[in-house]
Amino acid sequence: MHEVKLETELHVITPNEPGILGRVMGTLANGGVNLRALNAYAEKDKGVFYLVTSDNKKAEKSLKSLGYAVNINEVITVMIGDRIGAGAEIGALLGNAVIDIDCCYCSSAGTGKVLMVIRTNNNSRALETLE
Repeated sequence: MHEVKLETELHVITPNEPGILGRVMGTLANGGVNLRALNAYAEKDKGVFYLVTSDNKKAEKSLKSLGYAVNINEVITVMIGDRIGAGAEIGALLGNAVIDIDCCYCSSAGTGKVLMVIRTNNNSRALETLE
């Protein structure tokens, strides 16, 4: 059906200040790490980043060297077609299986595919449901 994987994302806490997005992404680039998906937002005085990269271990080491707090979360990634309704189908499958989604974000370059990143209350069951 879909290309579904159990993977990890980095949860990074930084200061919330001008230039922090460039600093985080520049650190990954300088470390030779490709960014596959990103969710970032500010929460008062903190910057919060969820990152799926080509090499999470290398990314974690690079980001920790700057003093940022880095945690690792288990996530499901789903490669879906970049078309109307594709995300709705994934959401319906998980909803019908009574799996609660804690967080979801996507990455697309408009090339026909979307990488959907999903953290649920039961990643094992979500993986089985989507395979």
